[in-house]
Amino acid sequence: MIRKYSIILLLLFVLMAYGCVIEPDYGPRPIDTFIKYYGISGSNEVVDMIISNEGNLVILGNEKSSAFGASKDIVILEIDTVGNLLKKKIFDVQSLYANDSSYSFGITDDEAVRIRAIDGGYLLCANFTTKDDNVNGLGSKIFWCELDDEYNIIDKQVISDVDYYWEVGDIIKSKDGNIIIVGGTNKKEDGDTSIRPEKQRYLTRRSIENDTVFWSKTFGYDDVDDFAIGILELSDGNLGVIGWTEKSSNEGEGGVNVTFAIFTDIGSSSSIDNVFGFDYQGDVDFDDAVGDFIYTQNEDMIIVGTSTSNNAVNPRSFPFLLRVRKDGTLVFKELLTRSISDLNSGGMDVAISAQNDLIITGAFYNYEDSISKETFNNQALFMRTNQFGKITNDYLSYKNHFGLAGGDDIGKAILTLSDGSIAIAATMDFGNSRTLISYLKINNKGILKR
Repeated sequence: MIRKYSIILLLLFVLMAYGCVIEPDYGPRPIDTFIKYYGISGSNEVVDMIISNEGNLVILGNEKSSAFGASKDIVILEIDTVGNLLKKKIFDVQSLYANDSSYSFGITDDEAVRIRAIDGGYLLCANFTTKDDNVNGLGSKIFWCELDDEYNIIDKQVISDVDYYWEVGDIIKSKDGNIIIVGGTNKKEDGDTSIRPEKQRYLTRRSIENDTVFWSKTFGYDDVDDFAIGILELSDGNLGVIGWTEKSSNEGEGGVNVTFAIFTDIGSSSSIDNVFGFDYQGDVDFDDAVGDFIYTQNEDMIIVGTSTSNNAVNPRSFPFLLRVRKDGTLVFKELLTRSISDLNSGGMDVAISAQNDLIITGAFYNYEDSISKETFNNQALFMRTNQFGKITNDYLSYKNHFGLAGGDDIGKAILTLSDGSIAIAATMDFGNSRTLISYLKINNKGILKR
C-alpha cells in the first residue's frame, strides 16, 4: 500500500513540475518581461542603443518639448537591464557653442545619429540645422564629440560650410586613435569637374585632440544620389563602407539599392563597390533603405533594412537581410516576406540571439491581428531567422508585435542581453503629438507579458 501511494505521489510531483516549465530554453519567462517608458512632455524618439562600458544599456534619442517654438535636442539615457534610469544627459548644439565667437548658430534642431563605446567613454555624432538658414550656411551640418563615462563632453567639433550641406551616417575610432566619419554631402572633391548629384558619399579622417583633418573624400555615381550609413575598420587596414545608392544593382534591380564598398585607409577610390537590390514577384523597382548593421567576429557584415515597392497600384514593403563578407562576397540576401500575409513591414535593426539566430526589430505597418481581427496603427516588430536569413517557424508571428492601439510605434534598436533575453528600444506613440522612448525586455521567442 505504501509503495502504491509513493508511486501516485511521485507522478503528482512530476506532473506539477512539468506544468511549471515555461519556455525552458528561451528564457526569461514571459512573466519576467516588461515595457517601460521615458521622456518629457512632447515628442521623444529612439535613435540607437548600445551596451555601456559598465554593462548597462545606453539609449540615444531626441526630445522636443511640447512648448510652442521648442527646438529638438539630443538625449542620452543609461538604464540597467531591468529598466531603472541611472543617468540622463541632454545636448543642445546652440547652447554648446553659445560662447564661441567662431559660430553663430541661433536656435538649432538637433538629430542624434549614432553613439559608439570606446575606451574610457563614447563617441557621439548628430546632424543639426538652424532655424535661420542664413546663419553659417544652408542646410544640415554635422556635430560630433567625445564623451567620458559620465557623458560629459571632452572635446567637440562641427563640420559645416557656408556653401554646402553635410549629413553624418556613422562614426568610429580607428586603431591609430583618430576618428573616421562617413555620411553624405553635396560638396565635390577639389579638382572634380564632373557634374555630380545633390548627395554623394562622404568620408573623412580627423583628430579630435588637435583639430586636424587628415583627409576628406567624396565618392558616388554620376547622376544619382549616394549616401554612407556605416563604417568599419577591417583587420587588413582597409575601410568597409555600407550605404545606399540610386544606381541599379549588380543584378539589375532598380530604385534605391544597398552598397558595400572597400576603401584604403587613406580613403582612396574603392577597390570594390557592390550594389545589392531586391525584387518581389517580378517587380524589380524596390527602394531598399538600410536600417542598420552588425559586424560579426569573422568580419561578416549583416545588414537589415526595408524594401518598399514603387508600384503605385499595390505598394508593398518587407524587411530584408544581407550578409556580406569583408572581401565583398555576398553570403545571402533575403526578403522577409513570410511574416504575415499581406501585412507591410520594415526592418530597422538586427542582433544575434543566444541561440545564434538573427533577430530583427522594426515595424508592422497598419497592423491587423489575424486571430482577433483587432486593428492597430504601426506596431513594433519582432522577427527571428536562422543564420542564413530564413524565417523560423517555432513561434506565432501574429503575437510578436508591440505597441499602442492608436499610435505609430516602431522598434528602432535591438540587443541580446547576457541572460538570453532581448532588449528592444522603441518609440511609442500616445497620440496628441506625444511620443515616448520605451524599453522592452522580451524573451527570445518575442513574448511579452500582456
